[in-house]
Amino acid sequence: MEYAVKKIPVCNSVEELLDFLKKYPTQKFCLYLAYKNKEDWDKSTSRTYMNQVMDSLLYLPVNIAKDDLASIREMLRIAEDNQNIVAINITQPHKSGPVLKERFKGEDLPSNIDTLVKDEGGNLRPYDINAPSFVGWYKDEVGSFKNKSVVLLGAGGVGEPIARRIAHEHPKELVLVDKEPKEKLQEELASYCNVRYTSKLDDTQNNIVFINCAGKEGADDSSAAAFLEKHENKGFVFVDLRPQLDIEIVGKAKQLGWKAFTGHGMNARNDYVLLRKIAERANAKPLEFSVFKELVAKAS
Repeated sequence: MEYAVKKIPVCNSVEELLDFLKKYPTQKFCLYLAYKNKEDWDKSTSRTYMNQVMDSLLYLPVNIAKDDLASIREMLRIAEDNQNIVAINITQPHKSGPVLKERFKGEDLPSNIDTLVKDEGGNLRPYDINAPSFVGWYKDEVGSFKNKSVVLLGAGGVGEPIARRIAHEHPKELVLVDKEPKEKLQEELASYCNVRYTSKLDDTQNNIVFINCAGKEGADDSSAAAFLEKHENKGFVFVDLRPQLDIEIVGKAKQLGWKAFTGHGMNARNDYVLLRKIAERANAKPLEFSVFKELVAKAS
């Protein structure tokens, strides 16, 4: 496996994608659709570990700008026509984007689309994997959301589907913090729990679960750091969704007496669900989860 020991290149256009596919006519592919600068691509951990899981699979990053809808449509067409492409993992800014909604219009869709996997007929099918993986990881390894004041910093992107899942977990309060208006999401979730929207972090006081989704989307950590300092030594829970094991603000939170976690655990679960779906489609046996977690940890 050539790319098990070095990072696979990023395809920065549909033309580069086609050229790469031609070089490996017998490989199966999972495309990784995103839009990042070089620095952020260099930090990407999945480029490493997802190319160490199956000899027959290449996990190939495709970099397409948010507003380049024509290239996204063309990429989907290529994926549908090429039997070697078995799945597409989708991250920001393309999750539940307009081309995906256009492509699956009229179908029974998940509230969030972050993954496409081909069915037995070779047709791409949409899935929401991120949010269930986060909530499952949290409940298994951290605790319950019940009767907690859950503060979600960044309620767009990955934060929105996570908010929808948490609303069903009976929190005392769900606070959506985002610089962009989220009244529509607030109204949607109000029938499930006590939810409010604010444009900046405020004076939430008790039983706090503070989830930083904004950092994963490239936001500055200054407001999150100030909130952590404000609630020093109270034993509240902080989760930063970035997948790396070593994140500065998580270390700071621990020093301030928070029970702090990175998104590493959620990330491993998320991508293992994807791997199992790919293995099923490729008639292959996936790694055991314990082995997969070790690969993720080494890359993180």
